[in-house]
Amino acid sequence: MGKPLLIAKLRLQAAKAGRWFAPPVPRAILDALHAAQIQNVRSQVPMLLAVAVLNTSIVMAVCWNNGLPFSNYAWMSGLILYCLARMTVWKRLLQKPIPLQKVPVIIKANVGLSVAMMGFLGVAASATYVAGTFAYETLIPVSLAFGATAIAHCLYTLRPAAIGVLVVGITPVALSMIFAGEFNAKMLGVSMLSVEVLMIRFVAAQYDRLIEGLFLEQQIRELADTDPLTSLPNRRAIMASMEAELACGTRKKPSFGIALLDLDGFKQVNDSLGHQAGDLMLLGVGGRLADAAEKQDSVGRLGGDEFIVLFRNVKDKADLSARTTNMLAALCRPIDLDGHRLPVAASLGYALYPDDGDTIREVMHAADTALYAEKRASKSRPQAVASSQQNAA
Repeated sequence: MGKPLLIAKLRLQAAKAGRWFAPPVPRAILDALHAAQIQNVRSQVPMLLAVAVLNTSIVMAVCWNNGLPFSNYAWMSGLILYCLARMTVWKRLLQKPIPLQKVPVIIKANVGLSVAMMGFLGVAASATYVAGTFAYETLIPVSLAFGATAIAHCLYTLRPAAIGVLVVGITPVALSMIFAGEFNAKMLGVSMLSVEVLMIRFVAAQYDRLIEGLFLEQQIRELADTDPLTSLPNRRAIMASMEAELACGTRKKPSFGIALLDLDGFKQVNDSLGHQAGDLMLLGVGGRLADAAEKQDSVGRLGGDEFIVLFRNVKDKADLSARTTNMLAALCRPIDLDGHRLPVAASLGYALYPDDGDTIREVMHAADTALYAEKRASKSRPQAVASSQQNAA
């Protein structure tokens, strides 16, 4: 019993450490985080590689000036060549837009490469220090600590990379100085570990602030794009969705249709039962439309008692007609409002891109014309009967 319990506790602690090291990111801000990370990588990595080449060259110059055999520091040439190769790759990569599907791959690759490279340098620096390879034995450890700190500071958006670089870049060489060095070296090693801890806390705090900022931006976007009463997309959000559909549509294959829907007799509900009842009716109508819509479609509120439905992947006018008819059938059932059972009636007009217009404005105008033609025709019919008159082809 004791051993399984110990293993379970160790696994729990390891899971907690893993979540702290690389916290899971909510899906709502994942794309925004990836955008911030790829922008950070694009701007910082080439500069860091150039600085690595310069600093390594300086260390090699010091070694050569002190008459150290080239075999003792030949491996630094490999590091310089690696950095130059990576700079060439990045120069080509930055010349063209990065596809969204490649962003997570690039981010993971940079995390792995950064930690792996710094881990190699940390082990190499520790080995050379313990072996007493260099006359100035603290030159490489201090240079490495500076480099790890700079990388972590510049790449804080890649939290696992930044923290990993600090741990594998500073810890091994600092420990080797503490256990194998003389007094001054021991004190320097302790100082390096303290800087490492402070930098880890700094990186974690900066990353947390980034996540909080992205959450705030997401909330602001949601408020800007959401109708406050029904929580449906508002005019701004629906128009943006139509712009996106228009961008990917073609003349040969209709990409979307829209339907404008206006409640009949809504003013009488407000006048007789009050605005609270009117709000409840709008909430109920919005919920019914959202439930009746297919997963690929979008329902929004334009304002007042007017709603809009964006139908995606529409085959033709007959397909759009059938889908709007089904939506009206789901909508126009009696609704209970504060003990009053009231009928729900609506007028609807629709339009299809590109049959009814080449722009969003033209398609909206066609649907609006059909809607008001139907409203005029519906005045001669009982309000309890839902109606829809589609525009002519």
